[in-house]
Amino acid sequence: MRRRLLDLLACPECHHFPLKLVVEREESVEGLPSKPEKPLCEKWCAFSGGEPSDPSLCMECMSKEVVSGKLICENCGAEYPIEAGVPRMLRPGELNL
Repeated sequence: MRRRLLDLLACPECHHFPLKLVVEREESVEGLPSKPEKPLCEKWCAFSGGEPSDPSLCMECMSKEVVSGKLICENCGAEYPIEAGVPRMLRPGELNL
């Protein structure tokens, strides 16, 4: 999962934005685009922990992939694991196997 995704995600339980990212493991990624003229994120920069402002941070941010960790809603306390780079954001009971 790229940190940039946090610019789009809200808590499925209470709709709070932004979610807090706790990284357990991350890997470097190759083949990045050139430096953007403006920040790639529009509302929330998870790399700097605030409003997007410096496009030079985008290159460093996009060079890393979060492989494992969790997303935490600081409003309702819900936690969503990140496994194999995929955030698991189903609410309890939504997955009936």
